[in-house]
Amino acid sequence: MKTRSTQRSKKVLALAFSFGLVAAACGSDDDGGDGDAPPATEAEAPAEEGEEAPAEEGEEAPAEESEEAPAEESEEGEAAPAEEPAGEIEAPTGEPIRIGVQNPEGDPNGSFPEYSASIQAAADYINAELGGLGGRPIEIELCKTVISPDDSQRCANELSASGVELAISTINFFGNHFGIYQGSGIPVVVSSAVTLGDFTSEGVYAIGAGGGCLGVHTGLVQIATDEIEELAGITVERVGVPWADTPPGVVCYNDLEAKPLDVINGTTPGESARAGERPELTYIGVPVAPATPDVTPQATEILAFDPDVIIFSAQGADCWNFVDALGRLGWSNDETPLILSGSCTDFDAIRAAGDLVKGIYVTTTQNGVLTPPEGLEGQHLDNATTYQTKAPEYGMPEDLVFTGFGGNGFSTMMNIWEIAQTIDGEVTGQAISDAFAATDGSMPAFGGSPLNCSAAPEPYTAVCTADISLNQWDGEKMVKVIEQASGLDLVAGTELRPG
Repeated sequence: MKTRSTQRSKKVLALAFSFGLVAAACGSDDDGGDGDAPPATEAEAPAEEGEEAPAEEGEEAPAEESEEAPAEESEEGEAAPAEEPAGEIEAPTGEPIRIGVQNPEGDPNGSFPEYSASIQAAADYINAELGGLGGRPIEIELCKTVISPDDSQRCANELSASGVELAISTINFFGNHFGIYQGSGIPVVVSSAVTLGDFTSEGVYAIGAGGGCLGVHTGLVQIATDEIEELAGITVERVGVPWADTPPGVVCYNDLEAKPLDVINGTTPGESARAGERPELTYIGVPVAPATPDVTPQATEILAFDPDVIIFSAQGADCWNFVDALGRLGWSNDETPLILSGSCTDFDAIRAAGDLVKGIYVTTTQNGVLTPPEGLEGQHLDNATTYQTKAPEYGMPEDLVFTGFGGNGFSTMMNIWEIAQTIDGEVTGQAISDAFAATDGSMPAFGGSPLNCSAAPEPYTAVCTADISLNQWDGEKMVKVIEQASGLDLVAGTELRPG
């Protein structure tokens, strides 16, 4: 299983290079900028990028074909088989495999067009160059939702009735759509897990890098109460936690930020080795509604608590609106380090904030696809190169390429393709679901850490990956400061606390 996937991964890289598409630079991502500058603004020549950034930079169209570059090395250090040109892969001619995509778009309370654009681009790339899914061409059926429980279920009903074999739930604020898919026998893949339904539903596999709220928010807590002390030279006893006041935000704050903090201070029982480690640890949670024009009162409340560190995860615009309010109130990152989730990444906003945000920390994912290719090796180079060249080549608007959820969407489709390579027999939606269920952490995952759905801990049995990384903005680029971090053990085996 691992061998087949590795060979196919090599082929992806070989194909990317055979077309001369290795971009000279583009990047910055929620993932991390391993030492390169973020992408230039649209008026400039592309440079670098950063990630999970909801909205990051986009990049360049591939240049004309160049001489074939030497084969890159794979994870195991073997040379990618450059002798396998794109022409050797037969075009998919089987019965199309229809995949439904349920994605919020056009609502100020949550709109993520980069998800649908990146998923379609990946599907087109897979059909054109990678042979589809087991010889079956992919057909994407998109259903756009607004942020409402009724519309969430409307899309699930429409996609179920249309006969899709597999559904992708990009990010859903309610988790009330899974029962509809289950009733129709349609397995679901989740790109960004943010609700209890995403975490616990049968027949659902949350494969998005970083594990959505489960990985990112618990990771924020882990870093803010441990690693940040050495990174910033501080002692942490007080944590400020502004949180997104949305339906999933309520769950993610209460279950995956407040609860692990309480496990650490001993007021909530837990199985973690850190349980009860810091009885002096206190925190304040302050809700921040999306698209609030003036968040000065919320920022004032956070700073009045006199926190040693602040953590925040929200939509990009809301993150930077809050950072602006902090700055107007006299906040300094040198005095009170700020750790943002990758979903906050927006390099235009980071540049506009100037010296105020120099030194802030931003989470990202392992093997993040928004990382500039320069200096990368093996799988990370493979994944970043493939995404940054193929997504725009296959129609993804360049202003959406370097956004946090853009990378997630493309990676979701590529991981569906990767898992399809391990299936003996016909590739169907159910076969893909069964293959995800069997993952055990031994097979590389595109744009993230290896999937391990079979060992997902109670009660978060649908989440297949939860490791994150951490970058720091040095004023010009993102620099990786923590390669791997996880706070999953802080909540493993605990009672759910939805709100």
